[in-house]
Amino acid sequence: MKISIDIDLSPQEAREFMGWPNLSKLHEATLSQLSEQIKDGNQEAMMTMLKPYLDGSQHAFSYYQKMLESITTATSKK
Repeated sequence: MKISIDIDLSPQEAREFMGWPNLSKLHEATLSQLSEQIKDGNQEAMMTMLKPYLDGSQHAFSYYQKMLESITTATSKK
């Protein structure tokens, strides 16, 4: 026996149902402050925010490159 239930909720309704806080005002305030800092020429704020993502993508690319090198090396030895 298989029972399937579909629930149609908006993100706000889902947050309320789960008891999670609504952080949309905090999100808007943070983005507006960041936007003002960038308009004022503070590129440091943007780089501080993007640094974790950029570092992660560099590590992923490095891993991918090493994987391709190992495949190439293994194939050339055969």
